[in-house]
Amino acid sequence: MSSPDVNDPLERVLRELGPAEGLRARESGTFDALAQGATDAVIFGSGALGRILLKAARASGVNVVAFADNKPSLWNTRADDVPVLSPADAVARFNDRAYFLIGVFNSAAPMTQLAGLGARRVVPYPAFYWKFEATIPWAPGIELPSRIIAGVDEMRAGYRCLSDDRSRAEFADQIAWRCTLDYARLPAADSGADIYFAPDLVRLTSHEVMVDCGAFDGDSIRLFAARTGGQFEHAYACEPDAENRLALGRYLAGLPAAQRDRVTVLPYAVGASNGTVRFDTSGTAGSHMTADETRDTIECRTLDTMMDGRMPTFIKMDIEGAEPDALGGATATLRRSRPIMAVCAYHVSEHLWTLPRIIAAALPEYRIHLRRYAEECWEMVYYAIPPERAVQ
Repeated sequence: MSSPDVNDPLERVLRELGPAEGLRARESGTFDALAQGATDAVIFGSGALGRILLKAARASGVNVVAFADNKPSLWNTRADDVPVLSPADAVARFNDRAYFLIGVFNSAAPMTQLAGLGARRVVPYPAFYWKFEATIPWAPGIELPSRIIAGVDEMRAGYRCLSDDRSRAEFADQIAWRCTLDYARLPAADSGADIYFAPDLVRLTSHEVMVDCGAFDGDSIRLFAARTGGQFEHAYACEPDAENRLALGRYLAGLPAAQRDRVTVLPYAVGASNGTVRFDTSGTAGSHMTADETRDTIECRTLDTMMDGRMPTFIKMDIEGAEPDALGGATATLRRSRPIMAVCAYHVSEHLWTLPRIIAAALPEYRIHLRRYAEECWEMVYYAIPPERAVQ
């Protein structure tokens, strides 16, 4: 095996990061440096992530004195028996004794807002996770730096599957940010309006057959219809959450009949095998498969059996971490149909390097590209494109 190229972006990052011992010191020290000795916390954001952090904080012995939230309708109410305040009020009342923990994804705007209000101690969610990861059961996209580097051989293998310099640079910058939380290492994200349909990579025609894995309320089909001018052959919307399907149905009911009749809703989770799975039916974009035996049981199908010989030309997957299993259950369909794929890669940290290897193993001639549509590690998408449909 040849030696790594010392000028390669990923190899430069790995050299900068150094041995695992230094990363473990960063894991334990970053939060302490940001919190500056404060033991009380104000959580910015009282939504899903904020509530998860509240539970973790309580389990870790952290005293959460308030939520700060930008929604005026929530001010001076209580969430899980914690007062909800305006950010300005929270800073005025607790700046001397508490740190402000960002409890929303995409933390640049909250950090800027809190700094403008004079907050002395601001802690982004990943730094809190590094400190208290044992009490956080759900941490999408985030991992301890020492664990990331422990998979360096697999990381390099996934990186070698990428087809363009821009993708390789994004991959390397992601490793740098995830191991340092240096926000200056991240380039600006692409426009969220282009998610799943990167204009430099994807050209759609009027003959497209889309399979939308994780259809939610129809948001991706809406983008698909807009990109094709409503001229497409068919769309299959896979959505196992009944509440989400109601929202999807409302969207479809508002479409012209000629479009509505070309959309089929499939009420299944997508996975590696047929059967039943436990599913957190939260009625949100974050609904997901779970090992929790108290959750609902739903039917799971492979794409190979779900398609039953139909020939998709475009497959989108945003299924909250189940993407590797779904790809495993779609191998025959992928090889037969050769669709463009847009596969989310941010739900589990290691998917950054495992997903391109899975795709390349099934479709070795495909071109694989990485794009990001939000801050930090969120809304990252792998595009897998057959050579005959490559834009460049």
